[in-house]
Amino acid sequence: MHWSKSQVVYGHQGDSMDEFIGHLDEERIQRLEDHLAETARLAGLFAEPFGMKDAGVLLGKNHDLGKYSSSFQAYIRGKKKRGGDHSTAGARFLWDHQKELGPAALAGAFCIAGHHAGLPDGGTRTNTCEESTLWGRMKREIPEYEEIAARGSLLPAVSAAAFQKVMRNPADGMMLVRMLFSCLVDADFLDTESFMSHEAKERGRFRPVPELAERFFRELDSRGYTRPKNRLNEKRYEILSRCMEKGEEAPGLYTLTVPTGGGKTISSMAFAMKQAVKYHKRRIIYVIPYVSIIEQTAEIFKDFLGKADVLESHSNVDYDDMEESMAGRMKLAAENWDAPVIVTTNEQFWESLYGNRTSKCRKLHNIADSVIVFDEAQMMPLDFLTPCLKALEELVRRYGVSAVLCSATQPELSQYLSMKPEEIMENIPDMYQFFNRVSYRFDGERTYEEIAGAMQKTPQALCIASTKKEALEIYRCLEGNDSFYLSTNLCPVHRKRVIAEIKRRLAGNLPCRVVSTSIISVGVDVDFPVAYLEYTGLDSLIQGAGRCNREGKRQSADSIVHIFRTEKETKSRFMKKEKQVTELTLARCGAGHMAEPASIRSYYENWYKNNEGNMDRMDIMGDTKKLAFRDIGMKFKLIRDNTRSVFIPLDDRAREILRQLQQGIRTRDLMREAGQYIVNVNYYKDSHSPSPFTLLMNQGAIAWFEGDSQLAYLTDSGAYDDKIGLKAEEKEGVGIMW
Repeated sequence: MHWSKSQVVYGHQGDSMDEFIGHLDEERIQRLEDHLAETARLAGLFAEPFGMKDAGVLLGKNHDLGKYSSSFQAYIRGKKKRGGDHSTAGARFLWDHQKELGPAALAGAFCIAGHHAGLPDGGTRTNTCEESTLWGRMKREIPEYEEIAARGSLLPAVSAAAFQKVMRNPADGMMLVRMLFSCLVDADFLDTESFMSHEAKERGRFRPVPELAERFFRELDSRGYTRPKNRLNEKRYEILSRCMEKGEEAPGLYTLTVPTGGGKTISSMAFAMKQAVKYHKRRIIYVIPYVSIIEQTAEIFKDFLGKADVLESHSNVDYDDMEESMAGRMKLAAENWDAPVIVTTNEQFWESLYGNRTSKCRKLHNIADSVIVFDEAQMMPLDFLTPCLKALEELVRRYGVSAVLCSATQPELSQYLSMKPEEIMENIPDMYQFFNRVSYRFDGERTYEEIAGAMQKTPQALCIASTKKEALEIYRCLEGNDSFYLSTNLCPVHRKRVIAEIKRRLAGNLPCRVVSTSIISVGVDVDFPVAYLEYTGLDSLIQGAGRCNREGKRQSADSIVHIFRTEKETKSRFMKKEKQVTELTLARCGAGHMAEPASIRSYYENWYKNNEGNMDRMDIMGDTKKLAFRDIGMKFKLIRDNTRSVFIPLDDRAREILRQLQQGIRTRDLMREAGQYIVNVNYYKDSHSPSPFTLLMNQGAIAWFEGDSQLAYLTDSGAYDDKIGLKAEEKEGVGIMW
């Protein structure tokens, strides 16, 4: 049907109304009742995996009731500049029917009230109509409300008992609200997108999980994983076989404890594939701590499954590197995680689960009925550990999720869980004994020159320092062009090139000496004959040692991991608690047993005991009792951003991106690609000394983009070195690791 705005009649009470318009695109209209019906259908479909189909339909039917107002109809026909608030009416309609709907009325009111601006705080009965809380909004006068409410629907009838069971606990109730909110906003967006683009965009069309699983296991066989030819690969195959066997068991909460070098990545995916196929799970989500280590894992999965069916969902992914047809699908799937295999970060996963904005929450319903692998589980965010574990258990308990906490240094979390995780592996102490490929040596205090001198005595050596500053000091003591420095002072594109060169040299048995922060300790598969680790937490020491004799080509007695201290490190308060817990563990278990499961368990027991007051630092659970969706969404930030971004025009492509940024272009795709050339620099304000960012600005080495107080760009090419990256002087204890 094609109508022009001049042909569309809008009516007030008593006028004839041929059509109520939901959306208008040039001369095309979408009838409001059609939009409500299709949104209801989709929302019900999305909520079905967790048993709330009827609730999804109910929300979809009522979410845009406010568009029945004459004010909105005049606005959409171009006769008024504003259409007013069209979200509150539908929320009020459900709110007014609490007697019939029970707690479903409150859940629905939250979802509909927030389906554009985000879930609001609940507030209190004393809130006034001027306040933006749900209580406040329910007190607002809504013009024509009686006429609008007459068009509302209480069908399908929603089970009040199902809601009461979940919403008895505020945390569980808030997750249900977020899940239903996700169903509603994704359904609303998809139907609107379908109409406004004249046809449905090319979403989905991924291969189903069973087909991907068939390819995965076929690849395992063709690549020799199932036919090991040496003792090391035999042991890896034992781990792989165990994971496949346990994958046939019932979904639940699992741990997978595999030492470094045991093939944890492939084995955990094998477990997930078996679970997904047998129990008809819709997707596999692989959660990794940091963007800096995510790409290697994603490449492994793409190599096995094909690039077209593995979605990377993080800030650094560049979909434009793909074929044009594939790039479009991936960009759309990243919005709502409608893909069979997803690789994402801790930050994106947990912040979405506790988010309130539509962009964050839209994907949540696609987490239901999935298999989730949390790689490097020891890096679950300490400051938010209590709410994260609470959410994890609820996903497993009510949303059909099977979850795996996967680590070489498995954290001891059982005392903070009501569920008892089931360990996948057997004979773990024996397995760790087999994979012990190094000997540890405590060297005591050393100077930077002494460490560099020791590294110079062997063609290939790795040193991992605690801070960027100390890593740089040691690197500057090395001689020759066969030495490399790694930290986040190198932008991602630069880091990838350096890591590729390091791997090439190691494979070719060429001289290669590397000084790095702990950025190399997790997710970067390199194999050095000797390593030097600055003293830190036990988990980090073990992870760092995993870069030495990784493939077991040498005897452990010949593969020495030197643990050293420096004068600056011993005097610093930086990571003091981690070091104290490490000292306690070594005193109790013995330095010779530091990498054994008993020592790891002892370390984490003491670590968490010493941090029990920090596991909900932002009092998320306290705000949960208040149903404070907005406040929690603002506070739940895993990374406290005290940095500013500096764009590095490193190559020709970067210079073209710079040109577009200077023109004010800020598309999502451009910013995602720009992220590959960005270095984040500390911008602290709570110090008498200027921050590294301020120093660079005062030196004229960087400048702000016009109108942008978050993003700067390099103006002095001399401030970025092809070996050490951005020359930003760090304050002690700031900007460690990454």
